[in-house]
Amino acid sequence: MIADAKGVRFINNAVPVGVTMESNTIVEVQWEPAVDAFGNLATEELDRPRRVRPKVVIDATHEGDVAAWAGAPFDLGRECRTDAEPHAGHIFTSTLDRHVDGNGYLPSTILPRSTGAADHAIMAFTCRLSVRYRRSGFERFLLKSKPEGYDPAKYSWSPGPVSPDGNSTFGSVLIPSLNGKMLTNQRHRGDDILTGNREFILAHPRERTPIRKRFYDHALGFLYFIQNEGGMPQLGLAEDEYIDNGNVPHVPYVREGRRFRARQRMTEADVNPTVAGVGPRPPRRMDSIAIGDFAIESRRCSDEIDPETKAYEGAMFPRAVRSPYQVPYGCLVPDDVDNVLVTTTISATHVAFCALRVEAVWTETGTASGLAASLALRSGCNVADVPIDAIQGAMLSRGCKLTYFADLEASHPHFPAIQWLALRGFVPDDRGYRFFPNRSATWGDLVEAAVLAFGVPISVTGIHFEGLEPASAAFRYAETLYDVASRAGVGLFPNMRYPVVDAPADYLRPEARSRWLRLEVDAEVMRAEAAPFLEHLTKALNRPAHSTSEATASDRPLTRGELASLVVSAADVSSIAVPSGFAVSGPAEGRTAFEADAAGRAPAALRG
Repeated sequence: MIADAKGVRFINNAVPVGVTMESNTIVEVQWEPAVDAFGNLATEELDRPRRVRPKVVIDATHEGDVAAWAGAPFDLGRECRTDAEPHAGHIFTSTLDRHVDGNGYLPSTILPRSTGAADHAIMAFTCRLSVRYRRSGFERFLLKSKPEGYDPAKYSWSPGPVSPDGNSTFGSVLIPSLNGKMLTNQRHRGDDILTGNREFILAHPRERTPIRKRFYDHALGFLYFIQNEGGMPQLGLAEDEYIDNGNVPHVPYVREGRRFRARQRMTEADVNPTVAGVGPRPPRRMDSIAIGDFAIESRRCSDEIDPETKAYEGAMFPRAVRSPYQVPYGCLVPDDVDNVLVTTTISATHVAFCALRVEAVWTETGTASGLAASLALRSGCNVADVPIDAIQGAMLSRGCKLTYFADLEASHPHFPAIQWLALRGFVPDDRGYRFFPNRSATWGDLVEAAVLAFGVPISVTGIHFEGLEPASAAFRYAETLYDVASRAGVGLFPNMRYPVVDAPADYLRPEARSRWLRLEVDAEVMRAEAAPFLEHLTKALNRPAHSTSEATASDRPLTRGELASLVVSAADVSSIAVPSGFAVSGPAEGRTAFEADAAGRAPAALRG
């Protein structure tokens, strides 16, 4: 795909071997061609390595060599346990289990002997082999010989149940893939390996060949064990995978490598919704450029086994705290280098990276990096100085999600506006992670969306609305708009000045009136009501008002999706495309009194 893109020069099998710096800028990257499909280099260094002179570098590797050679600082190990990271450091858990163990420990439990101490350990690596179960003809796919260093004592094999076609059930030691294939995935005494993982990351690419071979030998040794001592010769390498490399992957599965320090750093509190609050999501980020929803999962970080529970140290999978999270742009911009972005080795603690280490996240961080690099080149600025809203606008126009909603796809006509507004905090407190884009919008939705879209600072001076108590979610937004309108002398709500009341009814009240305005926050917002309300708000904020004639022509309720587009349009957000009926069409004229409609009445939700 990349090779077919216009204006792109694609160089395959190129292995970086060094960089040249001028101040904090990479001006040259040296590379050599790999000698095989694994990416190994020739034993001897070339006299004249090949060179590229980049303006911006995107290091999308698992190892992060180029960024490290450029001087970007990084972490490689585990932080200690803190208030923001209750699962950091040295830890034993029963989070892999779904039953009470023989020692009486419940599932999802942090076990004794968990010190929380920091160390240099990282997760186990593997080479995930693509395999197929064959009921007949499997003899042709038996490994011919034992891999180098094979030791059956390193392995065990207790396959889970298989379906009639031979596929494993999900979550066992084999992961179902495509077309009847599976991936090896046994955590302990299987294809995972700790020996050499840290050394592999820190080694120069030329020095990785023997370490890489040990990884492959260990994984193939596991398959050899399955076929022989394990009693399942029917399981063999998939014949249609990696056909240029003996049906084994080109690269080992590096679960965790360098994590570069940057102006922003993700912690467990950014991926675990229970650490920094009680809502269904971690704290929302206005600077999001990616989303993820993988649970925190660490494979073992040492071969230490708890003598009581037999749990491996460092292995954890707390499924109960899984929730969608956001990734800020600052995590992609390493410190101390002006023209480098990273997509995989991003700034995060070990625990946070346990959730971030999946391809679904890297797809979006890669997209964001590519767009940021392009914007930096066009504007002539450093990658750290690219406006985040420009990156976000470009991503939304391509259908990228920056806030997760279970009921919102990129094909929805109001997707860009909803996503933009969500970045500013317009996110329902819903444990199903829904936005409800096709549900009727309420006046409570409107006042909240307006404050957030226009960036109005919260200001509460009094309690002015009957039926709207301070505990209401809409209270602070309605009162903020009242303060804005009052300062500007704009009648945003009926009765704001010289209130008109029903004198006899007022006389019969059991106590003196203290609130003069009315706002039914649960009432539906009509299209014909919302647009003039927003026009008066733009006047109160001393901004150019715009008309949205088509949106105001209908006297039916707005949906929440339509409300998002209408508010974004009124706020004049040029980077966000909205459907034509909700787009601005020039300054509004001839509207001076919001309070009255064609029949001289205020909107029903605002009538006293």
